[in-house]
Order: sequence, then C-alpha cells, then structure tokens
Amino acid sequence: MRGKLAPIFKTFSHSYALWAVLALLVLDCFIRFSVAYWPIDHFNSPNRSWVWWAVRDFRTAANKPDVVLLGSSLMMAALHGGDATYLNQPQNVAFHHRSRIFEDLLTRQTGREFNTFAFALGGQMASDAYALTSTLLHGPGQPKAIIYGIAPRDFMDNTLTSPASTETFRYMTRLGGLTDVAWQSRTSFWEQLEYGFARVSSIYDHRLDFVYLQNKYMKGILKSLTAFKNLDEVHTPFPLRKLALLELPEDQGPNDLLIMPFKREEHKFIDNLNEYRMRYRAFKPKLFEMQLSYLERMLRFCKEHGTAVCLVNMPLTEENVQLMPAGFYDSYKQRIERLATTYNATVIDLNTPGLFGKEYFADSVHMNGAGGMRFFKVLAEKTTISSLALGRKGILQ
Repeated sequence: MRGKLAPIFKTFSHSYALWAVLALLVLDCFIRFSVAYWPIDHFNSPNRSWVWWAVRDFRTAANKPDVVLLGSSLMMAALHGGDATYLNQPQNVAFHHRSRIFEDLLTRQTGREFNTFAFALGGQMASDAYALTSTLLHGPGQPKAIIYGIAPRDFMDNTLTSPASTETFRYMTRLGGLTDVAWQSRTSFWEQLEYGFARVSSIYDHRLDFVYLQNKYMKGILKSLTAFKNLDEVHTPFPLRKLALLELPEDQGPNDLLIMPFKREEHKFIDNLNEYRMRYRAFKPKLFEMQLSYLERMLRFCKEHGTAVCLVNMPLTEENVQLMPAGFYDSYKQRIERLATTYNATVIDLNTPGLFGKEYFADSVHMNGAGGMRFFKVLAEKTTISSLALGRKGILQ
C-alpha cells in the first residue's frame, strides 16, 4: 500500500499548483480566525460613494434626527437645490445631509425645533430604502419619522441589474445587514455563486477590507514622501472626471459636486426623455413586484419599531408620465395606497395637476432650486395639516 502511494506523494511534493492551493487554504483559515483582531472598521470603504459620505455624517451627527428623508435623485435635487436657493449658498453634496428649509418651515408652523437627516441618493430603489432603514434607522439613531419620496422609476427601472447590484445595497451588506434577503436580492447565477464563494472563503469575503487597508497605507506613504498632503479632493479637469466616473461611479471626492443657487437665466430646462424611455422600456412585472415587496418589508419594519412613515409621491412632468406603459401609473398609486393602509403609513400625493408647473423642473423629473423650495414648502404644509401618522406619534406636537 505504501509503495502504491509513493508516486502520489512524489507528484504532490513536486506540484507547485497543489502547494499553492494548500498555502491558500492555510492562509484562509488563518484570516478566518484572526480577522476579529485586525484594525478593520466595516464602515470604511476603499470607495467613497455618496452613501459612504451620508453614513459618515449620520454616525457623527451631534443630534439624533427627528425626521429622515429618503428618496432617489428626485429628492436629492429638491434637497440640494432647494437649500442652495433658500440659503443663497452653494451646497456640497458630500456634506449636505439635512434640509434647512424644511426644518425652518416646520419650526414656524409648529413652534418647536426639528432635526432632519437626508439619505437622498441618486438611483435609490425601494430595495435600497429598505437596506438603509433596516441597517441604520433603528436603535440609538432611530428617527421618529421617515419621509420617503417615491416615484415609479424606483420600482420599475429597466436598467437595474438586481437589488444587490446597487452601491447602497452593497455598502449596507458590508455593514452586516440584509442577511434576511441575501439570496433573493441576487437574481443571477453569477451573483449567487459569488455570494456563496464569499461565505466559504474569508479572503474573498474580506477583499474590500484588504483594498481599503492597501489604500490607507499607500496614501500614508505618499503623503510622507511627496508634497501632496490632501489625496482625497478631486483636482482632475471636469471632462476627464466625467470619463473616470463612467468606470468608477461610486468614488466621490469631498469637493466633487457643488449645487449652486437657482438662477432662471442660467439654469435651462434639459430634455431627458430619451433616458426615461430606456428606463421605462420593457416593463418587467417581476421587477415591479420585487421592489414592492421591499417597500412592504420597509413599512413592516418601521411599524414594528415604532417609526412613522410618510410616502410622498414625487412631482413629475406630464411628458414623463406619458412615457410609462398604459395604465401603469394609476396601478402604481393604487398599490402604494394599499400598502400604506396595511402598515399605517401616510401617503401625500404631490404629483397633482397645477401643483408644480414646468417652471419648477430642471428636466422631466428633477426639480430646480425654485422647485425644491416649493416642494418643501408644500410638503411642510401638508405634513402639518394632514399629519395622520406623524401627529399620532407626537412628532409634530
């Protein structure tokens, strides 16, 4: 028997590939049992995306917010443009995560001060809103209310690969959340294979931690050896920066984007209907139902944790609504109303005729600075007057 095994042992001892595999397995086991003692903070990331900047500010905020604002770039445009115009000051997107105009309006109408925090992020889907809520918005940082600005794109975007493919969802997963939807959020075979491999291999599971540590120490070396001490800010010419963002859209510098106060003579309406033709094309009922299920999960989570929710149907131009499949918009609103009723949430419809004319829009869906100011003025009035859920929780009292 021993003689028969000798050739096998000899082959193994001379096989670099087998020795490499064995070394990799030993290293993986070492990392699995030692990683708890490494200088790793999962809030850190090699890429500083918009959600990274928002989470950083949320964790370091001096006061717990009374109201958290959620929503896609529609809410984002109203937030940054509205405050830039209201305060007559440029707003840095990396650091601007509260609505000053909304806080001031609520204070005037109720006689008490409010703190807001905004997780308004471009491309936010309902699955991202659930990821943020279930991972961050409970426990010590739990707000009294969430105002979530929604629109049909948040449930039917044809360009979405899967819920797990967005930067927000990936970052929230990194923080240790979303284990309840880990498998179903990955809709392709390759995504599920990658997720399974990460569960098996500690090296692969902590790959972003290794990249972060590499970047951190390399920046330290460069700072000590060169005259460049600030390696975070972006100083690339804008045309080159636009090309770089196509390859790495999740990497944003602290000086990457400033929103200027609105001036009608300088800010012209942009026709972006072709973009939304692509987003609305080939309506996928399965995607729509999946995103509705994430909204339901979010509403259920908030109800269980005692957080009031107000769903705000965001203003759109009539031209944009007409691009949607026949009958879809009415069906979308009906489904939202039913879910809100089931989980004791409030719905405020701000996409009603005559409420927001075209002069308040920068394009077919995003409001300009004047539109952002009007949006929060109307929202504050309707929130105060018809605070069905918010008033019951004592939020506006």
